[in-house]
Amino acid sequence: MTWHKDKRIEEEGVMRHPADSLAWKEFDRKHESFASDPRNVRLGLASDGFNPFGNMSTSYSVWPVILVPYNLPPWKCMKDPFFMLSLLIPGCRSPGVDIDVFLRPLIDELKELWTIGIDTYDAVTKQNFQLRAALLWTINDLPAYAYLSGWSTKGKLACPNCNEDASHLYLHHGKKTCYMGHSRFLPADHPLRKSSHSFDGKDEDRSEPKMLSGEDILAQLNNVVQAIFGKVDERGKKRKRSPTYLNWSKRSIFFELPYWKTLKIRHNLDTMHCEKNVFESIIGTIMNLLGKTKDSYKARLDMVDMEIRQELHPWSEDGETYIPLAC
Repeated sequence: MTWHKDKRIEEEGVMRHPADSLAWKEFDRKHESFASDPRNVRLGLASDGFNPFGNMSTSYSVWPVILVPYNLPPWKCMKDPFFMLSLLIPGCRSPGVDIDVFLRPLIDELKELWTIGIDTYDAVTKQNFQLRAALLWTINDLPAYAYLSGWSTKGKLACPNCNEDASHLYLHHGKKTCYMGHSRFLPADHPLRKSSHSFDGKDEDRSEPKMLSGEDILAQLNNVVQAIFGKVDERGKKRKRSPTYLNWSKRSIFFELPYWKTLKIRHNLDTMHCEKNVFESIIGTIMNLLGKTKDSYKARLDMVDMEIRQELHPWSEDGETYIPLAC
């Protein structure tokens, strides 16, 4: 359990383990008493829903909540013998924002493990010590991100990092909201900032959105009416959700952890979902795969409305509509 301190080789600019990350190092600086004992456990929490019956026509969703101990070396901490199944949430539907109800016992134990700890025997020193634990972050796909963080990942302000500074545009032909202004994340002198024809037809002179601290988020959450949990009310009718502020649907139960607001990163996106979905969209569009490409007739009509990429606009002749091939 002390591998991350005693045997990990640290090299500048290389990240082989979560202990190499800025989030881990910043946590150590802010909580020196916890970091002083390398035996104290650093945890990550992962959760997602799945259908255990393998039949998509069956309406059922099981949500395991798994804790991963990061003290171990990377070839052990991500192996199933070391996973800790802390909760198993069954039901016909996903728990949604009500997941906080199920998380209550886990959060209470995490609070106790942070403030008091638990008397533990060390087999190496052959002495008892007070073992403490901290949850560093969660790892989820985007829908589960919304349930755990309290920030809805739908609508105009879907990006939790951009927060209220998200750049959004509704595509009337595609019937969806897209998110623009990606060149604002480039360095201020990058030539692509002035390459309006490569993006949405506008030069980009804005800076990237501010990274919000835990205090900034808590200030926003002070304007949120705490959600009343449950799918139905006492009369058996479907419960109306509380009014939202920005895209906040609730104050996450994780903010009850004394250290949660001090974390640099609280929620992470699962790379497997990102890589698969983004890869399929990009390759499907480049290869013009039927059912996978995003370059549709409706997308071309949205380009006409946005007045960009004139060479890709559809045109008609003798009653026939033609769509120019993209490069």
